[in-house]
Amino acid sequence: KSLIFAGFLESLWRDIDLNRLHSDSSQDLNLIIISHGLASRVFLMKWFKWTVEQFERLNNLGNCEIRVMELGHGGEYSLAINHSDEELLEWGLSPEMIKDQKWRIDGNKADWNDHCTWYLRSFFDYESDSEDDVERS
Repeated sequence: KSLIFAGFLESLWRDIDLNRLHSDSSQDLNLIIISHGLASRVFLMKWFKWTVEQFERLNNLGNCEIRVMELGHGGEYSLAINHSDEELLEWGLSPEMIKDQKWRIDGNKADWNDHCTWYLRSFFDYESDSEDDVERS
């Protein structure tokens, strides 16, 4: 089952990213995903590029609970358009994650790497090089 879900997420991600689902640009596109809490958290983690630590902070959705991702003015989806800081905190988002959601309301995709340095830090070790390391380069 997990492979089927992973395949679904990858297909959905590609279809949205490549605008395959939006055939008429004059009409808005709305998608509704009905899912269990864990699967919803995995989807949000993948979509917002959250780290494992950030994912583990999140709470599962309650019965009939919803999360609304809306497209912001700069082309990024955000949870902060339809949900308050208090709601985001209750769901387990850290202040840093909430700040990112607010940035996404008006933020431009081209500026994302500059804005979200925490994402890059999760993959790279920023310890300073010793003089020996620099000389070997």
